[in-house]
Order: sequence, then C-alpha cells, then structure tokens
Amino acid sequence: MSLNLARRGLGALRGLQLSDAFSRPVRVAIAQTHVRRICLSTFNQSLRPISRARQYPGFLSQRLVKAYATSSDEKSAKKKTTKTGKTKSSTKSVKKTKPKAKPKPTPKRSGRKPATEKQKEAAKAAKTRQSLKDLKATALEPPKRLAERVWNLAVSSKLPEAQKVHKTQMEAFKGATDLAKLISEEEREQFAKQAEANRATNEAEYEKWIKSHTPLQIKEANQARARLTKITNKKYFALRDDRLVKRPTPAYMIFYIERVEQGDFKHMQVKDISARVSEEWKGLTDSERQKYIQLQNEEKERYHREYREVYGEEPASSPEPESKTL
Repeated sequence: MSLNLARRGLGALRGLQLSDAFSRPVRVAIAQTHVRRICLSTFNQSLRPISRARQYPGFLSQRLVKAYATSSDEKSAKKKTTKTGKTKSSTKSVKKTKPKAKPKPTPKRSGRKPATEKQKEAAKAAKTRQSLKDLKATALEPPKRLAERVWNLAVSSKLPEAQKVHKTQMEAFKGATDLAKLISEEEREQFAKQAEANRATNEAEYEKWIKSHTPLQIKEANQARARLTKITNKKYFALRDDRLVKRPTPAYMIFYIERVEQGDFKHMQVKDISARVSEEWKGLTDSERQKYIQLQNEEKERYHREYREVYGEEPASSPEPESKTL
C-alpha cells in the first residue's frame, strides 16, 4: 500500500509538471528572472513572462513584477524631484548673484537753521557796503586841494581866534565867519595872493597825481564815479585827463555846433536856440542830412582807432556819457 501511494503521489506531481523546476536550482532561476524583470521595468518596456507557465507559478511572477516596478517608479520619482530641486536652487542662486543697484547717498545735513529775515537783511546790507567800498576804491581819490577862494582863506585864518572864545565847534565857526567879514583891505589882498598860489599848487599836484595812473585806470574810475552818483546822494565828478579818448559826436550835435558857430543866434537864449536848431534839423532832406551822417561815421572810426591805441582794448559798442569833470 505504501508503495502504491508513493507511486500515486509521484504521478500527481508529474501532473503538475514540477519535475523541471526541481531539476535545477530554484534560487538562481528566480534571481535571473528578477534581474531581467527589473531591467525591463526601468526602460519602460512591456513585461513578458520569461518562463512558461509550466515552469513557474503565475502568482509568484506577478508579485515580483509589481514589487520591483513600484520600487523603480519610486526611484525615478526621487530622481526627478532632486533634479527639479537643483534647477530651482540654481535659478535662485542666479537671481542672488545679480548686482543690486547702489542706494543713492543721502545728502549730509549741515545742521544749520534757515536764515531769518533779519539775517537776510543784514547780509544784503553787508553786500551793499562791500560793493560801495569796491566802487570807491576803483573811483580813486584825488589829492586834497588847498583853498582857492579869499573868503575860505579868511574864515580859516580867523577860526583859531574864535575857538578861544567859544566852547563848541559850531559856535566857533560862526564866530570865525563874523570875524572874516571885518577883515581889512590889506588882509584881503594877502588872501587873494594866497588863493592864486594855492590854485597853481593844486594844478601841479593834480597833474602829477593823474599822470601816476594809466588812462585805462582813469576811464574805469570815471565809470565807477558815475555809478556812485546814481547809487548815493553825493555828486562824484569825473576826473579830468587830457589823455582820455573823446567820444564820437553824433550827426545832430555836428549840425548844432555848425549852426551856432555861424553867428545867427547871438541874441537868443540857449533854450530858444535849441528849439530853432531842432526844427531846422527836422526840415533837412535826406541828401542834406547825409553830409552830417558821413561826419558821424568818421567820428566813430576816429574813436575806435584812438580807443585801441590809448586803452589797449576794444571799445564798447555804446559808450556811456561822461559826467562833469573835476
């Protein structure tokens, strides 16, 4: 019986066709199939059964395929995430390496408070004083002149005597004028001689002082004096110098001088002469007026030529009129 049962069992095993499976090592076959299945899953190829159904059970192969497929998918997903992470970090690093715009430096505060109206007025007054000082320095100051009048000499001679009697300067000056009115003829003649001598001395000193400056300095001094006369209430006379270039005479003034020199207006006043000459000038024709215009052009040429020779520079387009000379 036992022999028969063994034979029956062997027959059953033969029906299952497991004889080949037990004829070779199972572990090696399973390992080889596992490797082949992993390679196919990584290359996304379709899985085909390597062995026939009769060689390996179907449930064993399906479990192994699923297990290795899921593991390979997880590994590929991890690789993708690491790659994407690297690209993001690289882009972030590029952004960080971009040079940033330098911030503009904030202006330093001086810490001073804005000037008040009183301070502004004081600064303006100081600037005006400085400009006046500069003008006066450019205007030049001629030497002091001695008294050239008899009356001035008489008062100045009687002033020391009046100061002995009167206490204040005003009272002393008034007393000197009263004493000057009582001088004798002999004293008057002496004062007249002294005045004449003083006049000659003043002329000599003035000419010497003028010659100590260049014509250009005298010209600039006269311009500064004209400016000071406009700014202040004091009259600044122009300096007298024969070396200065005379300004060109206009056409009307040439006609005026010519008509006065003819002697037709001897018994007329200056106001009437000016009105009469102005009417005659307006009544001239263009051909008659052309003569005086030509003389005016010659005056301009003369002025420009002498200006360059005397002052050493080009003349201004429109010269300023001269004020009264000293």
